[in-house]
Amino acid sequence: MIRRQDTIDRLLTGVAAGMSVAFLLRALGQVPQAWLPPISEWQGSAIPYPILLGTQIVILGILAFMLTRRARGQRVIGRRTSRVIMGVGTVYFAAMTVRLLMGMLMWMLWLPESAWFMAWISTVFHLVLASIMLIWGWHQLHISHSGGAFVSD
Repeated sequence: MIRRQDTIDRLLTGVAAGMSVAFLLRALGQVPQAWLPPISEWQGSAIPYPILLGTQIVILGILAFMLTRRARGQRVIGRRTSRVIMGVGTVYFAAMTVRLLMGMLMWMLWLPESAWFMAWISTVFHLVLASIMLIWGWHQLHISHSGGAFVSD
């Protein structure tokens, strides 16, 4: 059955929008504030801050573009691209889950800390980005080619 404003369509777009706002807050949170955790807990890599910030601005621009197109009822990406994004998103999500679990294991076993594994906040936001990829990929695979209507399986 095809419905233009299906409940699932609105839900997935809303979840992606909420996660995008969470990512925006994460990017803004890197500006040093007394009430936030130290920057070492926000950044899990040795990427220089200007490059990290530039990358985050590009990601936020892509997310804004995608949300704007969905708000207009337009297809965001094609089926082939959706499959690629889902594949990359799946690998990305799995890698970040392993990173999170390894960090927990190291913490529980009192092993020497590795900054990359112990950067919990950074890992959680990588999971947010991977989830956005999975949501958009799945969502766009289920949009028909006729006018952006959602196709329920």
